[in-house]
Amino acid sequence: MATTVAFLTPPSAQAYTTTATVVKVVDGDTIGVEYSDGRDDTVRILGIDTPETKHPDKAVECWGPEATAFATAELAGRVVTLSTDPTQDERDRYRRLLAVVDRDGWNYSIEAARAGAARAYIYDDNPATIYPQIQAAQQQAQAADRGLWGPPCNGAR
Repeated sequence: MATTVAFLTPPSAQAYTTTATVVKVVDGDTIGVEYSDGRDDTVRILGIDTPETKHPDKAVECWGPEATAFATAELAGRVVTLSTDPTQDERDRYRRLLAVVDRDGWNYSIEAARAGAARAYIYDDNPATIYPQIQAAQQQAQAADRGLWGPPCNGAR
C-alpha cells in the first residue's frame, strides 16, 4: 500500500501576523521575503491570481508582465505585514506560505484587483476572509476596463 505525504498545513484556529522585507517578486501573486532573523520564505498571496509569467507548463499570459511590474512597484524592497487566514491552509503544496500582504495599511490583494492586475481567486474551494473585498475591487476594474479587463486582454488569459 502506497503512502501519500501531504505538505499542506491544515487551517489553524488562529491566524498569525509577522513582518518581513520583500526581497524578490516572482510574479504578481508570489513574493520572496526575508524575516528580521534572516530566514527567508516564499509567499503565495491570498485571494488573488495573476496572469502567469513563470509557470513551467504555461506560456506567458496576457497582462502577466504588467501584473509582475505592479507587484514590483508596490512591494519590492518594502517591509510588509504578512497575515495568515484561519480559514486557509498555512502552506500550499509547494510549501509557500499562504498570507495576506499589507503595506502601510494598504492591502495588496485588494489594490491589485482594483488596478486590474489580478483576479479574485479562491484557493482550494475555500474563499479567504477578504475575498468579498477583493471581488468588489475586481468588479470596479472590470467596469472600468482596467488592466487585464481592458484591451488587449479583455479578461482572457
